Amino acid sequence: RGIVMKDTSFVITYDVGTTGIKTCLFEIGETIKLVSSAMKGYSLKVLDNEGVEQDPNEWWEAMCFTTREVLEKTDIEPSKIKGVSFCSQMQGLVLVDKEGKPVRPAMSYMDQRAREELQKGIAYGIQIAGSNIFKLIKALRITGAVAASVKDPVWKYKWVENKEPENFKRVYKWLDVKEFLICKLTGKFVMTEDSAFATLLYDIRKGKEGWSKDICKMYGVNIEHLPEIIKSTDKVGGITKEAAEQLGLREGTPVFGGGGDASL
Repeated sequence: RGIVMKDTSFVITYDVGTTGIKTCLFEIGETIKLVSSAMKGYSLKVLDNEGVEQDPNEWWEAMCFTTREVLEKTDIEPSKIKGVSFCSQMQGLVLVDKEGKPVRPAMSYMDQRAREELQKGIAYGIQIAGSNIFKLIKALRITGAVAASVKDPVWKYKWVENKEPENFKRVYKWLDVKEFLICKLTGKFVMTEDSAFATLLYDIRKGKEGWSKDICKMYGVNIEHLPEIIKSTDKVGGITKEAAEQLGLREGTPVFGGGGDASL
């Protein structure tokens, strides 16, 4: 246990990986110094149909456990934590209801079960590199990329719509991994720009940045399911009372968007 100066500030960062979370407590002063860290794993379920799923609540439980651990290791007062943020696995599909609760297990970026949806969605007609030439050109012009892989989250979304209609009816928002945790912290439904781009539904053209109505229509995505887009550096809000009690942090502690592992 080190000596902590009274005017020292701290931040907590969460590295949300595929099989576990690493929670780090940093001291912010003239330099940035790692003070303490903790890790906890969670399960990854591989299905017979090429599906790969996780329980989002396990991410949250691991996050709460490790947050309390780094605080207990250091005896640092929660009031000294000036903010929390993320580095996270990307291109997961976490479909939640209006209360922010998952309507089904999260589909990992490794999930490859939506081959039929990919085929129907883009891999037919006159093709280049396995994609319909007209959809390919349109997607590249608007989003700078094309959802040509079975791993792309839009096909997971379509798989749920086609194979689990009762679950799909309950969907309020489409979130990525860290965005689910941000929702648990703040009660707000957001997605950082890099996660939004990784959905391949994001218009990258200057002056038109944001969700593309044209691309959503082309892929058959309900644009109302897409959350507010924020910058990685934006403050989303403060930690709610309920979340603060579970984490051992102070209510109102600022939560920032953070970024995905690939983009960071």
